[in-house]
Order: sequence, then C-alpha cells, then structure tokens
Amino acid sequence: MAKFILGKFIYLVAVYAMASGALFLAMKAIPEDPIALKFEKFPDPEQIALEREQMGLNRSWAYQYGLFHRKFLTGDWERSLQTGRLAMDDVKLFFPATVELSLVAMFVGVLFGSSAALFARISQRRWSQSLAMSIGTIGLTVPIFWIGLLALVVGSLWLGLFPLGGRFDLAAIPPPDRTGFLLVDSLLAMNGRDLGMTIRYLTLPALCLAVFPAANVSSVLYARLNEPQVNALYTALKARGFGPLRIVFRHLLRVAGAPVITVIGTSFGALLGGAFLTETVFSWPGIGRYVLTAIIDRDLFVAQYLLLMLIMLVFGVAFLSDVIARWLDVIGESQEGGKG
Repeated sequence: MAKFILGKFIYLVAVYAMASGALFLAMKAIPEDPIALKFEKFPDPEQIALEREQMGLNRSWAYQYGLFHRKFLTGDWERSLQTGRLAMDDVKLFFPATVELSLVAMFVGVLFGSSAALFARISQRRWSQSLAMSIGTIGLTVPIFWIGLLALVVGSLWLGLFPLGGRFDLAAIPPPDRTGFLLVDSLLAMNGRDLGMTIRYLTLPALCLAVFPAANVSSVLYARLNEPQVNALYTALKARGFGPLRIVFRHLLRVAGAPVITVIGTSFGALLGGAFLTETVFSWPGIGRYVLTAIIDRDLFVAQYLLLMLIMLVFGVAFLSDVIARWLDVIGESQEGGKG
C-alpha cells in the first residue's frame, strides 16, 4: 500500500511538472505582451517597464519559471483584470459555487447511474438493461452544452418552473454566508424561502452536470456486475437461497466497489475542473466561468495560475480515489485470506 501511494504521488508530481511547464511555455508563445495587455486602456511606458521589472519578466526564463512556481505555491496569483481583486480572493468567492454544484450533480449522477445498473442486474429485464447501457452511451456522446440548452428550453421557457440562469435571485437577500454553500447556509438559517429558491436555481445545472457521472457509473458498474466471475458468484449465492437484493448489496457491491470508486473520483475531479460549459450556459458564478472569462479578457497571468490549479485538482481527486480503491482491494484480499 505504501509503495502504491508513493508511486501515485510521484506520478502526481510529474503531472505538476508537465502541466506547469506547458502553461509556462504557452504564455511565452503568445505574441502579445501580457503586461501591455494589462495596461492597454491607459498605456504608460514607464508603468509597463516597472511592472515587467517587478514581475521578473526581464530576467531569464529559468528565473521566471522558478518565480511562477513560488507564486503558485504561495497563492500570490496577481490581481484580476476582471474584478480588480486579488485572484486568490476571487477563487475563495467563486470556488464554493462550483464545489456545491459539483457535489449535488455528483450525488444525483451516482444515485441515478448506480440505480439503473443495479436494477438492470437484479431484474434481468431487457428494457432495464437497455436503459443502463443507454445512459452510458448518451452521457458520454451527447455534448454537455446541448443538454444544457435543451434543459433551459424545456424547464425554463416551456414549463416556466426554473430560472434561466444564476445562482440566486438578484432581487432577494441571500442567507448569511457561513460556509459558501447556499444550500447549507439556507438550512443553517432555517429559511424555507431561501432554500426553495436555491434549489430552483440549482436544479437545471445540477441535472445537466449529473449526466456525465451517471453515464460513467452506470456503464462501469453494469459491466462489472456482468463479468463471468461475478455472474458465477451470483449464481452460487442464489443457489444457497439468498435473495437478489442481499446478493447485490452485501456481496456483489464489494466486488465492484473499487472500480466504481475510481470512476466516482475521476468524475468528480472532472466536474470540479471542467464545468466551464455548464456554468457558462446557466450563468453559474463558479470558478469555471471565471477562468473562461479570464481567458477571453486576456487576463493571462490569472488564467495561467487558475488553469494549473484546476489541472492539479482533477488529478489530485483522482489520486485520492485510486488510494481509496486500492485500500478497499487490500481489505478485501485480507478478508478473503482470513476466511481461507
């Protein structure tokens, strides 16, 4: 187990080195001067020269690359051209919205995807098996922005049940900010109106974003439950008189648990780091939309740090899920050895 964790950690360090190097070289490949872009509204040659000197852009590339690492690791991410605030302050402001959306979407996706796969395995009906396979196909092939636009047309324009975008009604006073999560803050404030409003704004983007984890979990779990070894175990336990629910939930899920946890971890990391389109379609004030706006507005230094953060976040969550999955495998092997 320790060797496995060490290997994964070395891999994570290698990913950081490659990602940071690629982003640094991409910044250097931009033909325009990022400092000149920063002061393009009020160009002042002296101010530009002073800024370049303070940021070390007149020094060697090796020095600049080392400075980039130091600023990233210490959180000194410059000041955003969009908001005028420090980029780290903006991350603290916008990141909780992305985490809340991703957690709700992950919960809905895992619940729906695992339910479809388990029901297909227990019922053995053709339509339930087709449903489990269709979820995986649709979720992994249909573009996420198309699903979001369709959800807006149906849920907002046709039915009028949900707002067109945003996180909370701009004309209303949100609950006191205690955790950064509006659902939790509404519950802590015991305010049913705020809770209902938060759920209305959260429903469509969460359902849209839940399609991806639902597809991953359904396809992996269904395939795992229908492997020959698992089918043999299912047949043996059924011959001993165990019911289908007991077989699946007490025995088969232990066998299929490790790969599913890995899929959940990688999917959650992807949601945290790749919710750009969903947050843009639904005007969700999260970190993905903030990064996309930074790129469009050519806020290059901030975009560089944020992209590296999101890349490491995706691989970091995948690292934790792999460790948990490996730990479950080790426990399962030790239990089987003890029984033997």
